[in-house]
Amino acid sequence: MARCPLCSERPAKRFCPAKETRICPVCCGSKREVEIDCPSSCYHLMAGRAYEGDQRAPEPQLASVVQAFDKSFIYRHAPVLNAVCLGVLEERALTPWMVDSDVIEVFKNLTATMKTLSSGIYYETLPEGAVRVSLFRRLKDLFDGFVQPQPSNLEQSLKVSDAVDILNFLTYAATVNSNSRPRSRQYLDLLNNMLEQIEPVKQAPSLIVP
Repeated sequence: MARCPLCSERPAKRFCPAKETRICPVCCGSKREVEIDCPSSCYHLMAGRAYEGDQRAPEPQLASVVQAFDKSFIYRHAPVLNAVCLGVLEERALTPWMVDSDVIEVFKNLTATMKTLSSGIYYETLPEGAVRVSLFRRLKDLFDGFVQPQPSNLEQSLKVSDAVDILNFLTYAATVNSNSRPRSRQYLDLLNNMLEQIEPVKQAPSLIVP
């Protein structure tokens, strides 16, 4: 059996669609989403995520924050949650190299921006990098639209404090449903699979942490 081209030590037993060749199981497990930019359809990637998800215990701090948002919160803000999730996926379609950490950092920057707005001082906390700035602009436009008073019914506008809560919820949900690998798209793939099964706006996304 041929040697793994990545380590040149072990037998190459697994086909890697990213490398378009066979590699060894050890390199597959240690280098996936780190040195290897794995496609979401890779069987070994999906199996590894499932195994690691079963082994990973939720961080107490994250779990306590998410528990503060009950089902009524999720359903009450379903239109905003769905719009943001769809916005993230639309941006991903334009930028396929986007990773989970990009989304998480943008959520954090949007949270900081909305907090300044709630204090009466408007200041944009822009993220670094063209990919993140583009996503920031897209999602910021969405929130601006929800926060602005609606001509037909002023009570339908989103409060800035609610926007901050929504972004906090999205940040924690994205963090818990991702992993620590630099090229992780676990949250993005979960988001894509989830939104394929629901009708936008009519039903709340089940952004529940494990």
